[in-house]
Amino acid sequence: MKKVTLENYRTDKYYLRIVKATSELLTEQGYVAPVRLFQKMELLTEQDIAAWRRGRLPYLEKTIRCNLAKANRILRILRLHAHDLNLKPSSTVYLRKQPGNRMPLKFTKSGDRKLEEAYATHLVSPRLKAAKQPAETTGVTEE
Repeated sequence: MKKVTLENYRTDKYYLRIVKATSELLTEQGYVAPVRLFQKMELLTEQDIAAWRRGRLPYLEKTIRCNLAKANRILRILRLHAHDLNLKPSSTVYLRKQPGNRMPLKFTKSGDRKLEEAYATHLVSPRLKAAKQPAETTGVTEE
């Protein structure tokens, strides 16, 4: 696979699927969470996400229905597309959904900081952010 760059990402075979999923998520909720993008692209199921949120899976990538190179490629294209749409990154902390056990969830087996951040960063529409002034830059979710 060719490396995804600013010059070629619009011609990537995953680009149109990412654009469609991004558009649907922005219409539905005003922001794009990579976890939900993978779900819209049918690479994760709601059951996968629920099991991960409850701590039944050690990390989310274990259930993604594609190889890790493709998942990383999708995340990269998403960030480039989000820049075109002027979406603002918002760091989010994902916590296990269990009473009394609110440990952070892992996205990757390796725990690589940059990849973990890529999965945990929501991309927020400026319209949504303007409607919620004053906006916080870091959120916590049990998603």
